[in-house]
Amino acid sequence: MNLNDVLHQISTLIHTETAHFGTQGSGFFYSRLAPRDGERPQWRTIEDMWLVTNRHVVIPKIQDAEYAPKNLTFRLRKLGSPDILNWEPIPLPADELESLAKFHPDSTVDVAVINIYDIVVRRVRDEGEYAHPYFLHSGNFAGQNNIDVEASSEVLVVGYPRGFYDDVNLFPIVKSGIIASRWRAGFRGRPYFLIDAKLFPGSSGSVVISKPTDLVVTEGKVMMANEKQFAFLGVYSGEHILREAPVVVGNLTIAQTTGFDLGIVWYGELVEEIIEKGVTLSRALE
Repeated sequence: MNLNDVLHQISTLIHTETAHFGTQGSGFFYSRLAPRDGERPQWRTIEDMWLVTNRHVVIPKIQDAEYAPKNLTFRLRKLGSPDILNWEPIPLPADELESLAKFHPDSTVDVAVINIYDIVVRRVRDEGEYAHPYFLHSGNFAGQNNIDVEASSEVLVVGYPRGFYDDVNLFPIVKSGIIASRWRAGFRGRPYFLIDAKLFPGSSGSVVISKPTDLVVTEGKVMMANEKQFAFLGVYSGEHILREAPVVVGNLTIAQTTGFDLGIVWYGELVEEIIEKGVTLSRALE
């Protein structure tokens, strides 16, 4: 699959409704694959599928208050007449989210996964032609596929800033940046790194990947791929904001905030951690 197709089919637009308001975010697809079949090594069974996004996309947050979702809708690309794609909305009410969604036991980790295996299989099998989603997997993690990164490496962020995208071709927006903190160190002791990129609300939940390449040097050997490859780095969740101590001036309390065009990206391996040890929606809201 060429890079245009991968970037096209890796992501989805998400809308979440609470009892009081609605929000928009981004998400992407992730899978778990069976071991390679010795007789058919080119084929691998997809054992499970997830939609990955931010915790605050599934459980919207205003200041320090989280609001229970009443409904979350993501979308699949359905084939219409020749060369035409349509969004197929997939609504998930709160009771389904309770059984399908998982969150990190540490509520400050802003990543969530939603199991969509049965939904995707049923629709692809029974309800017409779809542009099959492109699912990342653990083999895409940096260092697993001959691609690794470091501070200053270029990255791409694939999502829907302020809900903006090519609404004719259903193609997401691809923005670029660089890794702005030490890779693998965990910024300020937390399991995320920073990227230098100007992004916007609505990009929350976007997938962050290394800049695709068809040429790498591994152990002194030059290796080339037929199509460009990339590493899955993490999940974007918003700008890093510095909040100053409030200053009281007469009857006013002024709380100054400063941004640096630095984005928070939670490490991709957290997705596997949440799949294995995540908590349900009701537990996350306790």
